Amino acid sequence: MSNRSKNQGKIQQSDDDSSHLKEIEQLKIRRREERSKISLLRSPFSTLKYFIIVVYLNLYNLLQYCKSRRLSSLLIIYIIEHLSVIYFTNGPHQLWVHQYKDMFLIALWWIGLGVLSSVGLGTGLHTFVLYLGPHIALVTMAAYECNSTNFDVYGPNKFICPPLEPNVLNTVTLWQIFRKVQLEAFLWGAGTAIGELPPYFVARAARIAGQKAAELEELDQPQTEDASFFDKTSAKLKNLMFAVLGKLGFFGILLFASIPNPLFDLAGITCGHFGVPFWTFFGATLIGKAVFKSHIQTIFVISMFSKKILDTLTNLIQDTLPIAKGTIEEFVQKEREKLHRPPGYVSEAAPKSIVANLWDLLLISMLSYFIMSIINASVQDYLVKREEAEIKLMEIEYQEKKKRLGSVRD
Repeated sequence: MSNRSKNQGKIQQSDDDSSHLKEIEQLKIRRREERSKISLLRSPFSTLKYFIIVVYLNLYNLLQYCKSRRLSSLLIIYIIEHLSVIYFTNGPHQLWVHQYKDMFLIALWWIGLGVLSSVGLGTGLHTFVLYLGPHIALVTMAAYECNSTNFDVYGPNKFICPPLEPNVLNTVTLWQIFRKVQLEAFLWGAGTAIGELPPYFVARAARIAGQKAAELEELDQPQTEDASFFDKTSAKLKNLMFAVLGKLGFFGILLFASIPNPLFDLAGITCGHFGVPFWTFFGATLIGKAVFKSHIQTIFVISMFSKKILDTLTNLIQDTLPIAKGTIEEFVQKEREKLHRPPGYVSEAAPKSIVANLWDLLLISMLSYFIMSIINASVQDYLVKREEAEIKLMEIEYQEKKKRLGSVRD
């Protein structure tokens, strides 16, 4: 082949490469525009259609995983089967079964709420604000009202003040209240640590596959001049976390897990990317979240709902907001009166107060937002993976085309 033919072949090859890259870029732009229109609010039917596909694919992958781990799956089925027999068979062991069943369900409830609080990338449900915080507040109010912590927090007789012994003055302490809610705080914190595992495993799987998590790729991109203050600050904090985790390891993870940190998802991604051992990451996260962070939050709530501070805040709100005059004080007084009801007493149905209705509205709103976020995030992740698969297929087809053209030229 002459030099002229070779040069023409190189020029043609360069044009083909340029055309191929342009085609990929156009596909990315087109898919990005399509993804921007996919959400429950903009296109609910399309979003739900994609979400059904995501659920089907996840169930299929789960079944395939169970088939590949046949021995483990059979062992789990064996354990579940025998536990079911023990649970449904009558006998003297039923007293023990029901006692530990209640303990197991309570533990599962708080761990599950913790998982929901941290699972996903920015889509967690704020279960501390919705459930654990109110539970601690109610225990604190009951303890100060009853001058004791010797009351049940579960069951039909929950939050009923015990009869006080005559001529005995009890003074409830912060430590006593803390011990009353310590288990719930620990279980909730352990659940938040478990919820941080998916980003870790996703990043580790990407690293094994020779890829890089999208969140880490964003750190390599320079900030534009028109970026908002929030984006610039977030980028600086992410880079700081990235650097600290790389140098301190276990103690860096422990530090970031022990403080309220909305960017902790990046810690799991970073540790998974750099191959930090599982028990190093999970151990530091568990200690930080279940021992330090949840306990700090617990002490803060107990302090804020002490009798003196609660009365001060109630008066301050009522003085600041005339519309709340008497409403909050009445609500708090009714809650205190409930603590002195006799065991087994069922009050007559009464209309809910404004505070209770507002709280129900907040719960419904946050739960709805959480479910919508989960659906939208799952669909967006599916669409991104579909785009990556399309680009990979285009690359394979282009490489095969190059081979055919090369053989023809030769």
